[in-house]
Amino acid sequence: MAKNVGPKGVESNEKALFFQEFLMENSINVFSTESIDDEYSTVIFRSRIETRGQILPMAILIDTSIFTVIRTQIITGLTEDKQLRIKEYLNLLNMQYKIFKYYLKDDGTVYLDVCLPFADETFDSKMVQLMLSVLVQHLDAVYEEIMAQVWSKEEETAEG
Repeated sequence: MAKNVGPKGVESNEKALFFQEFLMENSINVFSTESIDDEYSTVIFRSRIETRGQILPMAILIDTSIFTVIRTQIITGLTEDKQLRIKEYLNLLNMQYKIFKYYLKDDGTVYLDVCLPFADETFDSKMVQLMLSVLVQHLDAVYEEIMAQVWSKEEETAEG
């Protein structure tokens, strides 16, 4: 069950504490924070990314595992026919870009994940910040084409 983060929520996750301190030291005030009561003491730092005039929900999931994930919601509510059309394109993006992983959920939502491995003693808030910049640059480069794939018409049938 989710709950708002208090000092105990963040303090139970050393990497999340480091990141929260980094945000405070650098006057970065664009995140809301949520603690998840799970086995990994997950702390979610929620914000948004702007690309091509669109505002996309983004979250940094920091837990006690070795992985920190930056997750961006790219599209919601894709119909089944559009899901079929975009799957191949998302796979091409996954093959082309090493650090980015696109996936389509059954409810028609497309997410983009960046997975960063960090042990507690190697956690690097500046690397997370750098990868956010790389993520924005990537979305600026590919977002219009992703949406073109979503909105493309079915191949027109040949005239009789």
